[in-house]
Amino acid sequence: MPILSTKPPTEATRGLHVYHAMLSNCSMRVRLLLEEKSIPWTSHEINLGNQENLQDWYLAINPKGLVPAIIDDGVPVTESNDILHYLEDKFPQPSFTPADPEAEKLMRDWVERSASLHIKAMKTYMYGKMGVSSKRAEDMEHYRKIQPDAELIAFHQKSLDGFKPEEVEQAEQLNHEILAEMESALSRTPWLAGDTYSLADIAWIPNMELLRKLSFPLDRYPHVTKWIASIEARPSYEKAVGSGIPKVPFWLMRTVMKVRHALRL
Repeated sequence: MPILSTKPPTEATRGLHVYHAMLSNCSMRVRLLLEEKSIPWTSHEINLGNQENLQDWYLAINPKGLVPAIIDDGVPVTESNDILHYLEDKFPQPSFTPADPEAEKLMRDWVERSASLHIKAMKTYMYGKMGVSSKRAEDMEHYRKIQPDAELIAFHQKSLDGFKPEEVEQAEQLNHEILAEMESALSRTPWLAGDTYSLADIAWIPNMELLRKLSFPLDRYPHVTKWIASIEARPSYEKAVGSGIPKVPFWLMRTVMKVRHALRL
């Protein structure tokens, strides 16, 4: 688990501080768990459009420049899946870990896959469909110097150059494969890891919101659709996830992002 030894900002030496972005699905899952557990936290919203995540003060928190990150009593923790496990361990009640060992193993597998497939499935599909880049051309030289993750460098360069149609199609197919697996699991049990609402569900539900905004055909998966509705009905959901999703159609959101991108070039 990436619990880092970096020096946190002075204001973050006490309490739980969360560095996040509203439209980041990785940030959404962390906010959702915080709301589910009613954990007090201090919000620090990071402006990704202005590349605030690449400023030195934030790189001191997370050297990869990714959101979210948390600082808990001065200790930084990065990577959303590891943050979920960290919060679950430190604040065990209410629990979002199944009591059954096999179900817990399944839960951990779903959480791990939400991270390992993030770039290949979700990010490639999202930026490919939107037709916008995730970084400015003038930022890439600096980004290559400070970013230790080669996969992230390659992704951001591709988003700048423009994803090939076959790359977007591959990401779309991968999302369909994941949804088909979810559909099969949810046809047998109400939640991804069995009879218990768990970190598995929390890790994956934000992706569904973004896919729906991108007009992905989720209605092909009726059990997934029912599962989405069950989570959306929970009191924590609107505050943690729904409120951060723009209530505008895809074409307008895409146009706004293209204009913002053009203005910052």
